[in-house]
Amino acid sequence: MKTVLWIFACHLPVNLASAAERIMAWDSKALFTKPDLHETHERKAKGIRSFFYEGADYKGKPTKVFAYYSTPKGKPPKDGWPAIVCTHGGGGTAYPEWVRFWNGKGYAAIAMDLEGHLPGGNSHQVEGNFPTGVEHPDAGPSRIDWFGDRNLPDKEQWFYHVVADVIRANSLLRSFNEINNKKIGLTGISWGGTVVSAVAGIDQRFAFVIPVYGGGYIHESDNAGLSQWFPPKNMTKEQFQDYRTKWDPSIHLPHAKMPVLWVTSVADPVFQINIFSKSSQAAGGDSSLCIRPWMIHAHGNGWTDAPEIWQFADSIVKNSPSLPKLHRPETNADDRIVHTSYEGKGKFTEAWIYYTKSLGKWKNRKWHFIQCSIQEKELISQKPIPTDTSAFLVYVFRDRNGYRDNHAASELVNLNK
Repeated sequence: MKTVLWIFACHLPVNLASAAERIMAWDSKALFTKPDLHETHERKAKGIRSFFYEGADYKGKPTKVFAYYSTPKGKPPKDGWPAIVCTHGGGGTAYPEWVRFWNGKGYAAIAMDLEGHLPGGNSHQVEGNFPTGVEHPDAGPSRIDWFGDRNLPDKEQWFYHVVADVIRANSLLRSFNEINNKKIGLTGISWGGTVVSAVAGIDQRFAFVIPVYGGGYIHESDNAGLSQWFPPKNMTKEQFQDYRTKWDPSIHLPHAKMPVLWVTSVADPVFQINIFSKSSQAAGGDSSLCIRPWMIHAHGNGWTDAPEIWQFADSIVKNSPSLPKLHRPETNADDRIVHTSYEGKGKFTEAWIYYTKSLGKWKNRKWHFIQCSIQEKELISQKPIPTDTSAFLVYVFRDRNGYRDNHAASELVNLNK
């Protein structure tokens, strides 16, 4: 696998963590079939279609998933609109703003509520100011913390349903005449990033996938809000093995063959850079990491703050220019000067090393900077990297009168694993 990265705990026995082999909990043949669609007048949004589509069965009963869907204005291209499936994070819902955002970029888009709710509140252009968290009659299960429903049968667990419902959204879009089914992408924010990271290894029909903030290897997080749900504080050995072999994206990512762009901040408070970078390296196809320094962890920010998201999508389905590519840095043993090969000459104006000497929790680490000179085929640090560096990466961007895009970087080199 060639891994290129774009940029701006619970510790278990190695033999237990490495012994996992994937168990497929889903019937992909059923999920790849067009789901039934049911028009609705619930939770209308101006200029956007709302409907329910068929979800996975729950306790022997069919479920329905609420969704907003819209296409760009005007006549579809001859081969159909490119499209994207939008997967919300924890506490989120189907957001009209997210659909309209992608419509404005020339994509049809579908955004679903993946916890069995109808949209509520008034954030991100949700209309009507209805109460949040209102369950509809044909709902599947809601999320219970981090795999808090692990005692239940597979088909009653939320993660089983959310993965199935995202894949069914792809199957639904592929049945629409106005959609180019070879140009359907997938993006997810926070918990949604974790979900789409798993889906990437299950549904190879997606043209590209963009996880934002969330990824795999959740059990390796040093965030107490995550690690508390795993051994030794939680989960039996059998439950953890079940989680590793069925649910965590790390078991599915090696099967993801489409291009994947991973978007986050270097100091994300929920999914730390080490497990996010590790997720990007686990993917089976071209995998890239985009880190926007100090990017806010939130819906809205997760689709507007990083232009690389739609630049990447356009490069895959619209033949637009690709983002720069940086490869793994190499440090000279004698002088500790860092060399990083790259592709994309002229696509960035500055190059830096981000390094930390800190240990402990990733979100609390202090980062320092060394500028790099931009040579014909490589980036060269202008100073040696300190001997007590614990981790570093190389970072580039393009500055156009204060507007920065084309953020790209090497993978994270973790010297104190």
